[in-house]
Amino acid sequence: MKKIIIDTDTGSDDAVALLMALREPSVQVVAFTTVSGNIEVNQATYNCLQTIEYADTYRPPVYKGASHPLYCAYENADQVHGKDGMGDVGTFKKPTREAEPEFAVDAMLRLLREGDGDIEIFAIGPLTNLAMAILQEPETMKKVPHITIMGGGLPYNNPHTVWAEFNVMCDPEAADIVCGFGVPFTMVTLEACWGDMRFDEADIKRFRELNEAGRFCVDCNCTAIDLARRVHGEGSFDLPDPAAFIPLVRPDLIRTSFESYTRVDLKGEHTRGATIFETPDPSFMKEAFGQKHHEPNSLIVTELDGPGFKQYLWELLDRR
Repeated sequence: MKKIIIDTDTGSDDAVALLMALREPSVQVVAFTTVSGNIEVNQATYNCLQTIEYADTYRPPVYKGASHPLYCAYENADQVHGKDGMGDVGTFKKPTREAEPEFAVDAMLRLLREGDGDIEIFAIGPLTNLAMAILQEPETMKKVPHITIMGGGLPYNNPHTVWAEFNVMCDPEAADIVCGFGVPFTMVTLEACWGDMRFDEADIKRFRELNEAGRFCVDCNCTAIDLARRVHGEGSFDLPDPAAFIPLVRPDLIRTSFESYTRVDLKGEHTRGATIFETPDPSFMKEAFGQKHHEPNSLIVTELDGPGFKQYLWELLDRR
């Protein structure tokens, strides 16, 4: 069984990923750590506790983490996730438990020290907690065998910046610390949840007809669905964080991926937060001016099997 710590800024797509992880029999969630991102960390922590209620399985401890990025100003994503990060529904179950008093970074390091080097990290928010842990105890963080990240992307337009995906843009310094640290990682980019990974009106109907967990997955994403309806004329939504769960449990659903030496741009006026992918392909870069190719540090996933992903998700939601 794969052991993981889930680091999350629990917004609506995070909630679906958390529910999936708690229902996946091949995974044991050791703990949740929360961070400011989609929504500020207090609300993200509450949302995490709330989601555990809807998973209706076991209840890992939840630890509240960083409230702001390492250096830059904090920016949220409430235009997508709502003011409360969960679609502003206001009728979800209240958590029956509270977060643990220990700070998330300290808890992460303690769990890794106590473990056998078999605890992976699944990071689906800004990477502030991970970077803080690396800076605080690098030798302990080297015990992590692998990190799976939802983040990065090729240049595209969003409400924040034309170059950077939100999780990386929210704390670029933290993301670059994690990328450059030396622990191998898989990064599932924003493109991986587009195309036939997107859930349309028929899919939404299937969610609602499934059960309470299915309705929760749709309702907490209602802000994103309404935004799509205003912009595109049809209610739909995508699920970046659940897409990032796939390499951990169903790598057979990966359609397109490539090895890369990945870092984050921190200095560009227009490109700050952009993920830079250097592939091993000799034609990618001429080794001029003393520059040499780097060894890959990551697997970049840019496309998944949409129908297969949806079927897997619905099967998890319907698991008794």
